[in-house]
Amino acid sequence: MNDPADERDLATLTGRAQLPAEVRAAGGLRQLDYILNLPAPAELVGELAVEELYLLLQDIGTTDAYPLLEHASDEQLVGLVDLDAWHRDGFDIARFVSWLDLSLAVDVDTGLRFLGAQDDETLEWLFMDGDIEIHASDLDPSDVPDDREVFQSPDGMYWVTVPGEHPLVDRIPQLLKLLWAQDGDRARVLFQQARVDLGTSVTDYMTQFRDGRLQDIGFDSLEGALAVFSRRDPKALRAEVRAKLAEREPLRPAHVGVMARDLVLSGVAAPDLFARALARLDAPARARFGEAFTFLVNRVFQALTGDLSRTDDLPIAARHAASLLNVGLAFVADEDEETASLALERVWPLELFQVGYTLALDLAVRARRVLARAGQARGLTLFGSPVDETLGAVALGRPMLFEGLTDPGLVGVRPFATLDELARVEVVLADAEAVIDFVEARFGVTPEAILDSPALAGLDADARRRVRLATLLRTGFANLLLTDQLAFTPLDRSALQGFARAAFEKTGELSPLLRGAQAKVLEAAPPAVARLVEGALDALVMALGRVRPEDLDPRYAGELFLVAPDADDADA
Repeated sequence: MNDPADERDLATLTGRAQLPAEVRAAGGLRQLDYILNLPAPAELVGELAVEELYLLLQDIGTTDAYPLLEHASDEQLVGLVDLDAWHRDGFDIARFVSWLDLSLAVDVDTGLRFLGAQDDETLEWLFMDGDIEIHASDLDPSDVPDDREVFQSPDGMYWVTVPGEHPLVDRIPQLLKLLWAQDGDRARVLFQQARVDLGTSVTDYMTQFRDGRLQDIGFDSLEGALAVFSRRDPKALRAEVRAKLAEREPLRPAHVGVMARDLVLSGVAAPDLFARALARLDAPARARFGEAFTFLVNRVFQALTGDLSRTDDLPIAARHAASLLNVGLAFVADEDEETASLALERVWPLELFQVGYTLALDLAVRARRVLARAGQARGLTLFGSPVDETLGAVALGRPMLFEGLTDPGLVGVRPFATLDELARVEVVLADAEAVIDFVEARFGVTPEAILDSPALAGLDADARRRVRLATLLRTGFANLLLTDQLAFTPLDRSALQGFARAAFEKTGELSPLLRGAQAKVLEAAPPAVARLVEGALDALVMALGRVRPEDLDPRYAGELFLVAPDADDADA
């Protein structure tokens, strides 16, 4: 492991399987040329996991890589359909036909072998979908409506009628010839079944058989995959790790067939603790972990996409799995590298992932409550950046970290990867909760209720979108100085100028009057509120401290105060 880039690469850490370095490191046609120039390319292709062959074909490009299908096993041929021709809405016949075409591009024998590998129900469904009908030999073609095409089976025993607009209408003659050429007896049985079977029963069987095959190659049913994002008690697993980890049996092979680690995990960097702990294990233990972790990645991939053909999203799923696993690992191992290493050897990756997910979800529940109290449903973003973005990211259906919280130059979101990131978000959450608690307790209303008050009825949608808690606080202080009441009445030009005269010294600093009002409002206030108020008033000093009161223009004060809609028309 001399290459520093390999020190955290999960495919390297878990041990390469049988994919040659020339295939792993190359890309596109170079991979294809290497395989086809081997003395026995069928041996390499046949040893690939179904998922690995699928990813390899996608990486090369199926329009170039189709010659590899000549060497694919029947299990691989049906597995390619399982991975590519299904999505959340069910079976996609167009994708199935595209794989048939690629097989036929090799030669007719490969095309026939492709059809022979498929479930009876899949082939039956080709002639049931979209109002396709199968009739006995006694059908009179002249009785077929003009909006339907009619085709006869090669043995003359069946007629097939197809709506003229059906996407397969031009392919039916070829499909009939191929099915009868592959196995005429099988084709006749399929057609007889298709005449009496219900479409729902056929698709149910298709789904059941596919789910079983997916489990054999390291995937799960969609329902099972979605369950990967489930709660697991973090403290209970940590207590077991602390007291009984040595009593756990080491991970054992999952018995789900050949697992594809090389292309699934390659290029995915493990977070620091995860990488260091995994590197401490011996090669067999790392390989066992790699198999179990690949199964986890596949389930996360299914849950996130619902479409296994979206291979570009596979690295995203792998990073998601690695990130939350690292969070769970750090928690249950108390961030101790030696304990973490033993945990990777004996605790299933799914358990660690779900602990990490649960820790993030606990923050998400709190964030959703805060945002609800802050009027998010009304489109309000009251806290300002980066707090609003942080709360919004963690409150997502699958909690995320707003990257700008840890790196001000970034604006994206990503999964949580460390306990420190959770801790930083928890600080933001605690401050936001304290601020909302203070507003509700001190003023007796929620921020949303303030904006719904009759005094603010005239604010347009754009003005409401600009409102922050700091905006409300500055408006409240202005009214307090002008009327001796802490209210949120929008300010007109006269009120703005009156406030400026009372709020600032000639030097531009805050006046003792405003400082006194600040102290009165902040009596017994938590530190988060004090920081918010201090920041709100500092912004006033920066923006207005040196401006003459008579020069204040309401048009440019909307970021600082609630401004009366007709303030622009008021006399100075």
